[in-house]
Amino acid sequence: MNAKERARNRWKLLANTVSKKCQDQIFASQISYDLFNIECINTEWSKYSSCVQNNNFSAIVCRSPIIVTPEELMGFNNTGNVRIWPSEEVLAYYVLSNLDSFRDKTVLELGGGMSCLAGIMAALYGFCSDVHLTDGNPNSVYNVERILEKNVFTTKVTCSVLKWDQRPANICHYDVVLAADCLFFDEARDDLVHTIAASLSFGGVALVAAPKRGTTLYEFIKMAQQEGLICTVQQNYNTLVWERHSKQVLYNPSYDADSHYPLLISITKATKIIDCQFQ
Repeated sequence: MNAKERARNRWKLLANTVSKKCQDQIFASQISYDLFNIECINTEWSKYSSCVQNNNFSAIVCRSPIIVTPEELMGFNNTGNVRIWPSEEVLAYYVLSNLDSFRDKTVLELGGGMSCLAGIMAALYGFCSDVHLTDGNPNSVYNVERILEKNVFTTKVTCSVLKWDQRPANICHYDVVLAADCLFFDEARDDLVHTIAASLSFGGVALVAAPKRGTTLYEFIKMAQQEGLICTVQQNYNTLVWERHSKQVLYNPSYDADSHYPLLISITKATKIIDCQFQ
């Protein structure tokens, strides 16, 4: 199978989760846990808002103007410009539900796509000391720059291109590392593990939200173990998210929990390789 055929197969997988409607409607997820109210401001911009523990939160987010084709999936990962994926929304909601865990912390988001929604929410409401938002695609990072200009922050927030396979030697260490649905491509998994290990401070935690998708999640965990990281996998990590997931299982015949529901992996550093713990 040549590179073009592989790219087209990837696109077919993505097409199963992307709305079959026009490109203007791709911004909204076909599978949604309704954690955020999405108010359309214009053709590009939307207001993402949510009420968590009787507190209201919101961010102004824009969609990427890039239309992704199968050819553009070759050579680099462009999935973050397709839409805001359910795992990113879930991780953003988890951040808003656990804001005390981010106070005075340095935060890095990896593979945040065109919105870096989880990192944006941490920067807006987590009283972090510093937030850095990244993706490997320059188009995604440009879109995040636009979002930063549109919202008002009291925390220092920056963004940049970060390609995992370049493995920079002088990367900063962060108290919290966020990553949502970054396990889709097999060839990038080892580089992601290395980047997490290199960027996570001792005593810090990486929060990775991703569906099982067959063995992809457990292959990631195996690689993390080999890198000397401790992983704790949680299925029920938020009451509302679990309730919405359970309703999808009961009432949505097209819902595939293995492909859609993001598990939450909490990752910490260890001085030696130990077995992954499951909850």
